[in-house]
Amino acid sequence: MTGTRIMLNMKKKNRWIQLTIHGFFIILIIITIYGCWLDRKIRNRIDGKVWQLPATVYGRIATLHPHALYSKKEIITLLENTQYRQVTNIMSAGEFTVKDKSIEMIRRPFNFPDKKEMKIHVLLNFKNNYLNEIKNFENGRVFGFFRLDPRLITLLQSPNGEQRLFVERTGFPDLLVKALITTEDRHFYQHYGIHFTSIGRALLINLMAGHAVQGGSTLTQQLVKNLFLTNQRSLWRKINEAYMAIILEARYKKDRILELYLNEVYLGQAGSDQLRGFPIASLYYFGRPVNELSLDQQILLVGMVKGASLYNPWRNPELTLERRNLLLRLLEHRDIIDQEVYELLSSRPLGVHPKGGVITPQPAFMQMVRHEIQANLGNNIYDLSGVKIFTTLDPVSQNAVEKSVEKEIAFLRKRQGLQDLETAMIVVDRFSGEIRAMVGGSDPQFAGYNRALQARRSIGSLAKPAVYLTALCQPDLYGLNTWISDQPLALKQENGKLWKPKNDSGYFSDRVMLIDALTHSLNVPTVTLGMKLGLSSIIDTWDRLGAPISQLKPIPSILLGALNLTPFEVAQTFQTIASGGNRAPLSSLRSVISADGNILYQSFPQSKQTIPSQASYLTLYAIQQVVERGTAMTLGIKYPNAQLAGKTGTTNNLVDSWFVGIDGKAVTITWIGRDNNQPTYLYGENGAMQLYQRYLEYQEPIPLKLNLPNHIKLMNINFSGTWICNNNKTWRVLPIWTEKETSLCQKNQEVKKTKTITNHKMVHWFKNIWKKMINISK
Repeated sequence: MTGTRIMLNMKKKNRWIQLTIHGFFIILIIITIYGCWLDRKIRNRIDGKVWQLPATVYGRIATLHPHALYSKKEIITLLENTQYRQVTNIMSAGEFTVKDKSIEMIRRPFNFPDKKEMKIHVLLNFKNNYLNEIKNFENGRVFGFFRLDPRLITLLQSPNGEQRLFVERTGFPDLLVKALITTEDRHFYQHYGIHFTSIGRALLINLMAGHAVQGGSTLTQQLVKNLFLTNQRSLWRKINEAYMAIILEARYKKDRILELYLNEVYLGQAGSDQLRGFPIASLYYFGRPVNELSLDQQILLVGMVKGASLYNPWRNPELTLERRNLLLRLLEHRDIIDQEVYELLSSRPLGVHPKGGVITPQPAFMQMVRHEIQANLGNNIYDLSGVKIFTTLDPVSQNAVEKSVEKEIAFLRKRQGLQDLETAMIVVDRFSGEIRAMVGGSDPQFAGYNRALQARRSIGSLAKPAVYLTALCQPDLYGLNTWISDQPLALKQENGKLWKPKNDSGYFSDRVMLIDALTHSLNVPTVTLGMKLGLSSIIDTWDRLGAPISQLKPIPSILLGALNLTPFEVAQTFQTIASGGNRAPLSSLRSVISADGNILYQSFPQSKQTIPSQASYLTLYAIQQVVERGTAMTLGIKYPNAQLAGKTGTTNNLVDSWFVGIDGKAVTITWIGRDNNQPTYLYGENGAMQLYQRYLEYQEPIPLKLNLPNHIKLMNINFSGTWICNNNKTWRVLPIWTEKETSLCQKNQEVKKTKTITNHKMVHWFKNIWKKMINISK
């Protein structure tokens, strides 16, 4: 009986052992299968597209040429706006020094649209304050041209609301990595994903404190949590975290894990978007690439890993400074830095940029960019992950536009007592039509109604140059010295009423020379000339200038600005005039490069000669006179050597104030008005022109030097407007479109001869009449 019981007990014991062994193997199989599933999940993510990277949007790539119109001051401003730092002694890329007649700099390495270029040490030499020579500092080789790396202006949001710039492991400073490992995971290079000692120590400290005080997670575990798990506090999540950390360590090298962590760690918020990784945080807080940060700046970012909100340098500067210095002390204790370096670095201020001062959304300009991407890429616009977008935006011009708008509109609102004054401003390259800057309202960063692209307003006297351009396209009939009637006129309108245009002065001068009628923006001569030319001819000119045909109505008032255009459309028309009649479609997009380096879009020059260069030259010459002695004369007095061209515009009841300013490089359009179409009580010259003048305080104008086209001759004229071909007294010198100036002289002689013959006949006629009258009286 006893033996039977023993046998039964042994059978039970063996069965439990077998069950235990079977259970163990089953659990092991389950864990293995689960591990394989986790491994596949990890590999799919890490070996594939780890992140949905946002598209990076860059400003224009500035290409420097010797003898180009780049002043020393302009290049310094350009370098500063591209986040280069002026130093005493150059040590690394992103730095420059300024000497009396040269600038020494080390350009950063950059992946340009056509190829990758490494960092390079160059010397920019100047003569008479303008760029004269570009030389390789190391070997003395002279460059024909030199490209600067463009400024990152903004990021297009990724679907998951994360802003991130990916940088390879080798792109991070070694001291930053050492500091990170020292403060966050001292045994990173010794453990295999988890560190039991750290977990035990953290568990003990937390039990003693009664709540969570310290974490025991390794960098690998933190990476797993960020990439694959949630922030939910649960035992199951911690088990998954540890298991996946072990798999990750077994599958990938330490440097790859570090690379992922450095690009994934959370380091703050940019509005509703998360800042992920040290590279984007470096730009956001300091305006510099991560490999150009000083050690104290690197340590500040490392300190934020523990709590990006708590140690935000803008929100809690004192706490952030204390945290940074604490980590610097830790590095000193670990002999990573010495005491002298510690004392130097800990005495420095935080050194962060003003919030939002580095990467800004540029909403008005980006609206144009998105429109062009949509037009050129079609459905590809929905997958821009990792794409590089190169635009035409000039950070120097954009900064100048934003400053001028903020200051001048605030001043005008106070002076006019109108708090709802609004504005729009656009700067385009005179020849290429590329948009250099754009602001759509009084708040440059407001992502709403974009008046530069959407506000159609009456353009007032900005319409007059098109009338005179139409005349000047007919050189056999019109020149700048042609006399135009300045006498009262009345035109019958479609409704039967008479339209009687008047000059702003209220006076008439009987007749006026064509160039003076445009210079002084006279209404009556403009209407007289326009009606003589024919409204269809004027509309054809507007069409060739680039105005939308839908806005062109054949009514007499179109001659004085009864034409609704946006600032963008106005810029297109004046770009055509300013470029010698070559209409270049305004554009904001240069190229789009995919994440793997393929060109998705590349812009090419598309200018077209739509206006004779001679007529365009004469018109531009005339609106140069507007600044020299006409309605914009105060601007000419302030910038006497710039030879600017400009045109003021004011609409009925002082509702809209316009100005077009043209220098050697750019066409700038400024508009000021109110969204409710109520009066601003501003003329073009004391409103929009003042905004342009404020802009020139920040963006030094390039002199507008006009080159004579073929068949344009400079001729002397007398007070009657007749060409002078001898040494007689000259009243003024004007350009004339003619193939042979001798023919003008011959024509003058024929006119004089005809006048002489006619005078003799008249005298003879009067003599005969007089004789007959005497005979009758007798």
